[in-house]
Amino acid sequence: MISRPFVALLAILAGCLVGHASSAGPVVFPLHQSSSNRYLVDANGAPFPILGRASWGIIGLSASAYQAALADATSKGFNAIEFRAPDGSQQDCCVPQDGAGHLPFLSKVGGGAYTGSFSETPDFSTPNEAYWSYVDTFIDYCASQGIAVLWFPAYIGYDSSLQGWGNVMVANGATKMQSYGAFVANRYKDRKNIIWMLGGDRGTSDNPFSGSAEINAESALITGLKSVVGQQSTQYTAEWASNSYGDEQTNFGSQLTLNGVYSFEGNTATWARNGYSDSPTKPTFLLEEPYDEEGSDGTSKNGSATQPVRRFVWWALLNSGAGYMAGNGYLIHFFNGYTAHFSSQGQIDLAMLNTLWKSIPWHELVPSGLGGMKTIVVSGGSAPSNSDYVPAAATPSGTWLLAYVPPAHSGSITVDMTVMSGPSTARWWNPTNGTFSAIGSFPNTGTHSFTPPGDNGTGFDDWVLVLDTGATAVAPLPPTNVTAL
Repeated sequence: MISRPFVALLAILAGCLVGHASSAGPVVFPLHQSSSNRYLVDANGAPFPILGRASWGIIGLSASAYQAALADATSKGFNAIEFRAPDGSQQDCCVPQDGAGHLPFLSKVGGGAYTGSFSETPDFSTPNEAYWSYVDTFIDYCASQGIAVLWFPAYIGYDSSLQGWGNVMVANGATKMQSYGAFVANRYKDRKNIIWMLGGDRGTSDNPFSGSAEINAESALITGLKSVVGQQSTQYTAEWASNSYGDEQTNFGSQLTLNGVYSFEGNTATWARNGYSDSPTKPTFLLEEPYDEEGSDGTSKNGSATQPVRRFVWWALLNSGAGYMAGNGYLIHFFNGYTAHFSSQGQIDLAMLNTLWKSIPWHELVPSGLGGMKTIVVSGGSAPSNSDYVPAAATPSGTWLLAYVPPAHSGSITVDMTVMSGPSTARWWNPTNGTFSAIGSFPNTGTHSFTPPGDNGTGFDDWVLVLDTGATAVAPLPPTNVTAL
C-alpha cells in the first residue's frame, strides 16, 4: 500500500513545483483551448494538462466511496476522470442504478415502469429526479476538488446491447434523443468542469456505426446537447472505435474541440501523431490504451495489456502533448476489492509521471518531426508502430527535451543536440520511482549518444531521458520507498 507520508509528499509537491502548471494555483473552471489550440487552459489562462484516471462506473458508488476514490486520484496528481452516467454497461458496478440505488429513468419505451432490468428499454424522456440529483452532487463534488469530468451522457458501447445504450438510443428515436440531450445540457449549463464525451467504442473503421438509425440517434443527441445557449462547459471530445482520433470521424468529427486518441491494441504513438498533425489544430490527448491490470496479470480483458503499460502512455503523451487518460482493470468497473488496486505499480507509475509533467513546461513541448520540430532522436529511435520506438519532444526555445526509451529498446539512442539552445544537463529519470540519475553536461552541437542504465528496479529497463539548459529548476520528485502490490 502507498504510505501516508508518500501521499502527503505528493500533495506538498503539487503546491510547490517551480514555475509551470502548478504555479498558477488551483484550477479555475471552465476550460478553454489555448491560443495555439494545442492544449487546454483554465479560466485564468493557466495551462491545464489532462491527467486523467478512467473511472467508468464511479456513479454506481456511494458518496463516501466515490469521495475516497477521488481523494486517491488527486493524491496521485490526477485532475480529471472519465465516467458514464447514466451507465448502461453491464460490466460496471451497480448499473443502471446510482450509488444510492436510484434508476435514471422512470418509464419504459411503450409504457410501464422501468425497473432497471437489462431486458427493458428505458424511455430517455422520463428522467428520474432522484438519480439526476445524485449526478448533480457528484459533478459538483468533482469541481470542488479541482477535477474535470469527461462525461458520457449516452455511451453507445462496442457491443451496444451489453456495454452501452446503442440499441436503447435507436429504440428511443431521434426526437427523444434530441430532447434528452437538451435536458442534460439545460440541467448542467452552469456547471463549469465538464468535457462532453460522444460515441463510445463505435463510429470508425474498427467498429463502425450499425446503420443510419444509430447515426441519427447520435446526431440527435449532439444537436440536443448543443441547443442550449449560455452553457459554461463547451468542450467536446469523443471515443470512437479503436485505432482512431476524434476528428477523423466523418459524421461528427467537426463537432469536437479536442482530439481523443484511442488504440486498444497499444499503437498509441501512431494515432497520437495522426491527431497532432490533423487540421484544423485541436488539443490532442490520449483517451484510451491497454489498461493496467487488464491483461493476464488482472482481468484478462485485453491481450495487448502486457506490462509495463506505462509505455503506452509515454508513447502518446510525447506525441500529443495535451495530456492522457489511463485506466486500471479493476478501477474502471469498481469490482469488489477494487481499493487494493489503488496501489498497483501502474498507478504508482502514473503518480510519478503526473509529478514530473507538472514540473516542466509540458505545454511548450513539440513532438519530434512535427510542428516544425527537428527529428530529435536521429539514430536508434525506431518507428512509431514498433515496440522499441523512442518518442521524443522538445520546447522550441531549446530549453527542455524529453525522450522515453521503452523496455523493448536495445542499446543507445543518438540525439541531435542542436535542438537545445545552449549547454544542457542530461539526466535519466526512473518512471517507476521518480528519481533522477545524473549523466553530465553537454554542448548544443552535433549529436550525442545516450545509453539507458538498465533495470529500473521493476524488472524492466525503460527510462526517460531529460535534458534542460538550467533555465527552469525541477523540484524533487517522490521518494523511492513506495511499495506496490
